[in-house]
Amino acid sequence: MKIWRPASESDSDRSERSEMSRNPPYAGVRQPSTDRAGLISRESDGVQCLFDRLPDTAGLRILDLGMLTEGTPQYLGGLGHRVYTASLLHSFDLALADAAANSTGSLGRQGASRFVRQHLDFPPQTFHAVLAWDVLQHLDQETMYSTVAHLAKIVRPNGAMLCIFHMERGNGPVPVFDFAVDSNSTILIREAGHRAGSRELNTRGIESLFPQFRAVHFYLRRDALLEVLVLN
Repeated sequence: MKIWRPASESDSDRSERSEMSRNPPYAGVRQPSTDRAGLISRESDGVQCLFDRLPDTAGLRILDLGMLTEGTPQYLGGLGHRVYTASLLHSFDLALADAAANSTGSLGRQGASRFVRQHLDFPPQTFHAVLAWDVLQHLDQETMYSTVAHLAKIVRPNGAMLCIFHMERGNGPVPVFDFAVDSNSTILIREAGHRAGSRELNTRGIESLFPQFRAVHFYLRRDALLEVLVLN
């Protein structure tokens, strides 16, 4: 797990960073990218509402589950926040490949629970916000529900989680995207390929994914990407 910090760190920050950086370097299926080629800036109602709901203070803890790494830590770190990155879809691909090598072909309930404990091993109520992007849609069912339940525990009361779902109907694979926060009202987005078997959900189905949270708000624009702000 890569941990990104603001430029200035106290001794306690460095100690905490060492304790929380437990995962090995990225390797294998799909590497996180720092290449800004092909990025498109997009207005984001979800990001704007997320910032409106967060406390107006520096030092917030924000967990980024996506792949596009540099933009979000640079912007949020510049505001004095602490950004933790856990490339969850990349880690899921590695775990799924290992499961396939062991002839199971899926993580299953126990594998999903083990995966969540390994890659989201943070104390309760650690984060003010989570940037889940489109990751949840591309996890298998057991891993998706286990991930959501665990995120509800590590998000603070009155915290929030931003998710994005691809709503365009079709029989083929679903696009997967790289995202980064570019400002308090815009995101950077780039299509990074397609995934077979990704879940397509309507708004009622999406709302039912978050029983542990107190509210779910939807923001749909013309590009078929549905932004979902989930409130703890």
